[in-house]
Order: sequence, then structure tokens, then C-alpha cells
Amino acid sequence: MPLSTRVSLPARRIIEAAFRDLEKVVSTEDRVGLENTTLEDVRDAAHLVQNQLAARQWGPNMWLLVPLFKGLEHYSKTIEVLCNGTPYLAWIWAPIKLILKVSSDCVEAFEKIIRAYSRIGECLLRFREFDRAFFDNTNVQQTLAIFYVDILKFHKEAYQFVRRSYWKVFFMNSWGRFERRFECIIEDLKIHEDLVDKTCNAINITEARKMREKIESWRQQSNEKLAKDEAQLTASQYRAIIGCLEFGEADQDEVFSSIASGAAETAGTSSWIFNQKKIRCWMRCNRESIFLLLNGCPGSGKSVLSAQIATFLRAGGHSQVVAHFCTYQYQTSCEYNRILHSILIQLIRSDTDLIAHVWDRLVLGQNAASSRTIEELIRELMGASPTAPSQTKYIHLILDGLDECEPKQQERILSILEKFVAAAERSGSTVCKVLVPGRAFRSGTKTTRNKHIVSLSDEKENINKAMSHYCDSQLATLRPKLLEMKITDADWQAMQQRIVVKADGMFLWARLVLEYLNTNMFCKREEVLLAVDV
Repeated sequence: MPLSTRVSLPARRIIEAAFRDLEKVVSTEDRVGLENTTLEDVRDAAHLVQNQLAARQWGPNMWLLVPLFKGLEHYSKTIEVLCNGTPYLAWIWAPIKLILKVSSDCVEAFEKIIRAYSRIGECLLRFREFDRAFFDNTNVQQTLAIFYVDILKFHKEAYQFVRRSYWKVFFMNSWGRFERRFECIIEDLKIHEDLVDKTCNAINITEARKMREKIESWRQQSNEKLAKDEAQLTASQYRAIIGCLEFGEADQDEVFSSIASGAAETAGTSSWIFNQKKIRCWMRCNRESIFLLLNGCPGSGKSVLSAQIATFLRAGGHSQVVAHFCTYQYQTSCEYNRILHSILIQLIRSDTDLIAHVWDRLVLGQNAASSRTIEELIRELMGASPTAPSQTKYIHLILDGLDECEPKQQERILSILEKFVAAAERSGSTVCKVLVPGRAFRSGTKTTRNKHIVSLSDEKENINKAMSHYCDSQLATLRPKLLEMKITDADWQAMQQRIVVKADGMFLWARLVLEYLNTNMFCKREEVLLAVDV
């Protein structure tokens, strides 16, 4: 019987959406290698892997893949009509070729993957007896499309596992999390097996419609429950990590909020930094200007600039921003271990797999959270590629206030930051860019080797404009008080200029003078004018 030419558009759209979802995570190189792959190519690749493993004195249970290949062969005949003129059909088997090849480097991972594929194959074997007379049935086509979705969903998860840098390190934690999702996929396939039977039976058309409605409701509830359970597990693991490290996130949040709010009150004084050539290059998501030192004297506003840069990058959402501020206000923020803890926590905060990995190492493994252990963990996390292997992960790490750390610790901190950058570079899929503001970075020293430097002393024009804007906005709040002292516009302008000149780039000095004008009581005009010279 010839294939039907009547194609259900909803079914075709379901298949296309699943294909696009998988396609976007597969790297360009892998995508080219998988195009036009036949099922026979996959079988040959499986035999090749088997021979290679046998040469290494390991005989895996490759017979588990037999149901998969047979099931895919039968199932592919049922959806040919839905995939005509598209590259969709080959993708129900093409990724298997790559996944088997890469995962064969890890015995435990390989066994789990082929067993999972075997279970999918068993669900597809029922299509060997599928009546081709039902190819025209749009309801049947729509149900068959769900099988396509579930198969590609598994391919996507497995591909992301084996294509992630350090995947062998993260595999067990990630796989344990996915096993729960995989059980939902298998259950979904089994339920739709029954739906296919009922849809094909004219007697059960009404029953099939009711069953389809129930299945859609079940899928939604199942996905919501799974998401809720995973969120609760991740939150529990995250809290356990915080407890293990005895790390107080509130301190850094308060420091950042304080600096950021101060910057907000003087909006416009820091915007020039985004046009500074080296800073702009460092902020871009590329492999240029990896390690940047921001040199400036005490009180020159380096922390405010750091906070502004961090806020801008986070708003862009193109990279992961890790920012730590060392300050005497919270002495522990200057300790080496606390800096490491802060970096670690920020790196894992939005990644469930990384949280699970750190939880396994620190909490479940009951390893002491020594500086060496945390350093090793951060290097692993820096090298962990994004969940979509086709993408490059960018990390912008800002460490402000290095000068407030003990001198012996400063070199140690810069050294470990260099190692973090190197770990990311070795992964090939992650780029870590570091910004360290400080006051004593001189070109030609060991500290500045292989690093770019931005010196605020070379930005006098921009800083003086920013200082004038700052003084103008602050003096404006004092205008009623100054008018009472008969301060003229000419006096106003002269005071502003004297503050800018005497501050010499030190926002801290200017702020103290302006606070002095605001908080002290003056009786004569001359006292106000002379106050600028305190």
C-alpha cells in the first residue's frame, strides 16, 4: 500500500518543534557529522564501539541495543509520511552514533545509556504490527508524533551529558537527576502505546478522545510535579552547601546593595566607564582582554565602578557574573577562604547539576571544606561547559577591594584567579574573564604579567566630568541652605571647581567635604566658602 500524502499539520509542527529543540543544543561540527546518517550507519558505529571495547578487555551488553534498532526501524516506517521533505526522520537515530562513541570512554556511563536506550526500544517494538491503513488518521499521526518528541528528548539529555566538559566528573549526579525525567518519558511512551491502539480501533474512537484528554492532563501534572520535586531537592542541597561552608550570603548582598545604592544616588557619574576602550573589550563576550587590572588611588570610586559594571552585565544576561567585594566593614570578606566560598556559591547558584555535584563532594562525601578542596571544585566548575554544548559559556568575575586583604594573601588570590582562568580555557567551551580593581598595579611586574591595565590616573578628563556632575547634584540639595548664606551662582561655581581640583580624582574626599557642608552649621558666608578648603 503506498504511503498516504495526507499529513496532519499539528503532528508535523510537533515533530518540527522537537527537532529544533534538539538541533539548537548540538554543536555545528556534530550537526554536520550527523546529517544524512542512516540507521545502518548507527548499527555499524555500534559494532565498531563494541570491537574497540573488546580490545580493551571489556565486553559491554551491546545486545541491549538490538530492541532499539528493531524498534526504530518499525517506528520510522510509521512516521515517514510526516517527515517527507525534511531532515527530521534521521534524527530519531543519528545522535545515538555520537553518544555511544563518546560515552564508551566511561564504563558506568556507557552501561546506563545503553540500558536506557534499550527500554525506549522495547516501547517501539509494538510498531512492527502497526496497520499502515491508519496512516491517514490525523489523530494517529498526532499520537505518533509524541513518540518522536520523547525519543529526541532523551537524545538531547544524553547528548548534553557527554558533550559537557568534565562530563565524567558530573555524570553520576546529572544522570541521577535525569533518571526521574527518563521514567516519565518511558511512562509517556507506554501510555501512548495504548492510545494508538484505541485510536486505530473505530469502536473506541470516543474512548480514545477521552483518553487523549486524560493523557494531556497527566503530562502537564507530571511535568509540574517533576519540576517542583527537582526545585525542592536543589534548594535543599543548596542550603546544605551553605551550611557546610558556614557562608553568610547576606553580608555580600548588603555590601553590594550599599555600593549600588550609592551609585544610583549619583547616577551619571560612572557611565563613562562603559566607553573606556579596555573596559568595553573586557565586558564583551569574547576571548579578548581576559584578565584586566583597574588601577586607582584609594577613594577614587573603584568599588562604585565595579558595582556599576556588575549591574550592567547582569542586566544584559549574556554571561554569568560573579562579583565579590572585600571590605573592612565585614572583615571576613577579606579572608582567602571566604573569597573562595563566595565565588563557589555564585558559580553554582543557577545550575542544578553543579549544585548536585558540589553537594555530593562536600555534604554527601563529608569532605572537609579546605581551601584546596574549594580551589579544586571551582576549577572543575570553571571548566564545566554550558548545558547546550553548541554554546560558549562566559563568566565575568569581579574581585573588588583586593587592597583590603592581607599583603601575603593578595598574591595568592591573584594566582588562584589565574588558575581559574586557565581551567576555563582548557575546557574549550568556557571563557572566564577577570577584573581586579586595586591601587598598586605597576606595569612590568610579576603581578601584571599577561594582564591588561586600566589606570584611572589616565582618565582625568572623564573623572573630572563625573566629579563635577557629582558635586553639582549634591550641592543642589544644599541650595536652600546656601542661599540663606547669600551664596551666589558665581560662588556656587567656584566652590564646585575647587572641590573637583582639590579632590584630584578622589570621590571619597569630595563626599566628605559635601557631607561637612551639609551637617555643619555656618553663620557667615565666608565660613561656607572656606569650608571647601578644610
